[in-house]
Amino acid sequence: NRAPLAHYLGLVDKVVGDDQVAVYDQIIDTFIFINQLFAGDPVRPRFQQKARAVLRPAFDRVGWEAKAGESSKTMTLRASLIRGLGVLNDSNIIAGCRAQFDGFLSNPTTVPPDLRPTIFAVVGRYADSGTWKKIHELGLRTTSTEEKQNYYEALGNAIDPKLIARTIALALTDELPTSRAALLLPFVARQGEHPELVWEFAQENMKTLLAKQDALGVNGFAAGLFPFFSDLKD
Repeated sequence: NRAPLAHYLGLVDKVVGDDQVAVYDQIIDTFIFINQLFAGDPVRPRFQQKARAVLRPAFDRVGWEAKAGESSKTMTLRASLIRGLGVLNDSNIIAGCRAQFDGFLSNPTTVPPDLRPTIFAVVGRYADSGTWKKIHELGLRTTSTEEKQNYYEALGNAIDPKLIARTIALALTDELPTSRAALLLPFVARQGEHPELVWEFAQENMKTLLAKQDALGVNGFAAGLFPFFSDLKD
């Protein structure tokens, strides 16, 4: 309540249009933050509609496919817009990411490496049980540290409470390096929109989870789960 949302949206309308990555990244990060604050609020769909209207024209200009001679900035902008529009519940982007993921399962070369983390994250956010299982199996099979991170972060983006429970339980296993397992819960608390589920799990398994932290992480682990609560009642 320090300033009306309309004030920021009015400013945004004046700076979009030049397809500058830094400008869009700032807008996307802010929209995602506001969207998270609106979780469970009936006003959220109206905000998402407005936010999508800001971002969608830029994505329509860059499209899904890279063009001949395209700059690295355009490639980066494409990934940022897919990320933002995916979180903001753009049905076309979500469907496109799912189609890309299905194609990847058959032939990984169909999805450019620079888009994989973003596409996997959108697919993971809206995953059902079957999709979660497919992503998890990919994570188990790969021997690449980078690919494993992409897959497990995709799982960490899930917003379905049942899938959140399955994801955070992985922190107790040996599937991830200790350092990655230590970061899984705060990641899910931030991305999954249900930090209360993460906190309940952390309380029940605190001894095991703290054993995965380094000497510095032990002191901040529990407190580090609370920045992701935004309900005034909490």
